[in-house]
Amino acid sequence: MGIVVYWLESEGETTMPVCQLFSSKELTQALAWAEDRRRAGHRHVSISTELEDHVGQAGVAAVESGRTPDGEAYEWSKAGRAGKVRKGR
Repeated sequence: MGIVVYWLESEGETTMPVCQLFSSKELTQALAWAEDRRRAGHRHVSISTELEDHVGQAGVAAVESGRTPDGEAYEWSKAGRAGKVRKGR
């Protein structure tokens, strides 16, 4: 099991948790399924994954001297994404 989409299903006064399973290769379908649940008015729609081909932590764990642990240059800045000009540019 690679991807699970969870949501709450309500019938009258009763609310039940429900899920739909997807393989690790069906991310696009899982995202579309989750969007369909939200558009149908379901609440607490979430996706959980345990992808077997994923190695290491998601995102960047550390940046030292402008480089990631594998030596790649890393220049992302929240200030730069908010429309402000970064210092030195």
